[in-house]
Amino acid sequence: MNGVSPTAEGFRLIFRRPAIPLAEVAWRWSFAVSFWVLAAALLVQYAKTLPVDRADRLLVRTGQPALILRALERIFHGSALRFTRASILVSIALVLAWIVLASIGRAVTLRAMAEEFGIQASANRPLESIRSLIGLHFLRASAALAAWVAGAGAALLTSGVWASTHLSAADASRLGLGWLLLVWIAWAVENWVLATAAIFVIAEGARSLGSISATLGWCRREMGSVAAVGFWFGLAHAGAFCMAFGAGFTVLGMAGVLGPWLTLVTLIAVVAGYSVVADFLFSGRLAAYLATLHPERASALARPPQWPIAGPETGASAVDPTELILSDRPLPAT
Repeated sequence: MNGVSPTAEGFRLIFRRPAIPLAEVAWRWSFAVSFWVLAAALLVQYAKTLPVDRADRLLVRTGQPALILRALERIFHGSALRFTRASILVSIALVLAWIVLASIGRAVTLRAMAEEFGIQASANRPLESIRSLIGLHFLRASAALAAWVAGAGAALLTSGVWASTHLSAADASRLGLGWLLLVWIAWAVENWVLATAAIFVIAEGARSLGSISATLGWCRREMGSVAAVGFWFGLAHAGAFCMAFGAGFTVLGMAGVLGPWLTLVTLIAVVAGYSVVADFLFSGRLAAYLATLHPERASALARPPQWPIAGPETGASAVDPTELILSDRPLPAT
């Protein structure tokens, strides 16, 4: 590596070219806005389909908890199937939108990183690269769905064991948390491999499955560098999370002074600031991984530029002899 740290190259890129992580922020936030807009529209449209008659309004206006619950039961009776169907349709639409948007955004940011490091991008056409990235993100979405199903299965399995063996509630909780932890670890490792494999799609022109194989081989060869990059960027991410967590509790502690609306706006600003920092760090981590693939490029960029120094061997003098200020001859008296 010639003394060049991939971690330093990752941090250097996000400060030298902030447009690259800002592009990452742009596509992530555009999806987040779409998600909240569609979720709000789903709830509004679902609320419009709920039948509310005069009796229900009368029960709600009484202010009695028992009567209000009775009115809500009458209003929501038989509407679960409609809500479930609408939720499934919206979820499928959001997943498809995320797959396409994430593939395009990742292709743009990784190509910009490759150009910044002076790495020749793959000879594949942009559409072929995006097609391979769509395959990777489809696998990521499938892994997330499998993790949700496995988590639900772990909860049901824990409930069945508790009912059949008469375990204590504490032991059953520990058993369920242990299974959920194993599911989360398996999903996190698989998601990391699939997210990192996008580097090989852009830098080496690999296909979806070929990029996964290349990622595993790269991890085996560069285990030390990969672990170091993950540690330092993970430490920075943890520091940003702790700062945001502390800022959020500080804002909640000042809720009596700020008021409800200003408190809500401040909390949203804290979450937004943490999200921006997390996206910047993610972009820097990808750049650091890319630097480990071509250390000679990173070494060339890390060295300061060498400016030519005029001397006898260049045939030019560093000092202009006709300049009177620098001349050793005394000026004539005036």
